[in-house]
Amino acid sequence: MKEQPIHTLIDLSHPIIDRMPVYPGDEPARLEKINDFARDRFSNFRFTSGMHTGTHIDGPMHMTKSDRFIDELPLERFIGTGCFLNAVGMKVIACTPEFTSAIVPESIVLIYTGFGKQFGNEEYFRDFPIVSMELAQFLVDQRIKMVCFDSPSPDKSPYNIHTYLLKNSVLIAENLTGMEKLLTVKKFEVLAFPLRIHADSSPARIVARILE
Repeated sequence: MKEQPIHTLIDLSHPIIDRMPVYPGDEPARLEKINDFARDRFSNFRFTSGMHTGTHIDGPMHMTKSDRFIDELPLERFIGTGCFLNAVGMKVIACTPEFTSAIVPESIVLIYTGFGKQFGNEEYFRDFPIVSMELAQFLVDQRIKMVCFDSPSPDKSPYNIHTYLLKNSVLIAENLTGMEKLLTVKKFEVLAFPLRIHADSSPARIVARILE
């Protein structure tokens, strides 16, 4: 009898904590305990944040004229074959032959920059690498479902890459962590579900499921 593969799950999401790092100019994130079991006989917390704090997914409404909320997108958009690009050391993430050969059409692409290790430091939101327009165009041509980064953004103002990807149905996930665990993995899928929230974007729990 053929052995079934062992499916290992790797969490690629930052934990949500009180006063976690936010993009410069965003409102602080607050996670507060508002009811205590010893006092109230039940526990409860209140979370106050914008949609772009911590690990999250940008929907098309974020930087285009789309009127489609993220909870209106089909669930199939948030799960797919994973493709891993090692872009450590690149200031501009180019469209190299190595990358184009690794990308499978209609997949979810993870771009590992190593910058996630700086999460919480000032330079994390300042010195991160950016994606070239050539690579963005290739992702669109391959009908990629989502591109994920262990950094705060694929670009900087005026956010042309954001706009181009989102208007061409490529979702963007930012502030992932732990991507280095996939460096030697050959086959995996990505599960990247937003909250069922009526907003432009959403915090997300993003997980890689190893298929080997």
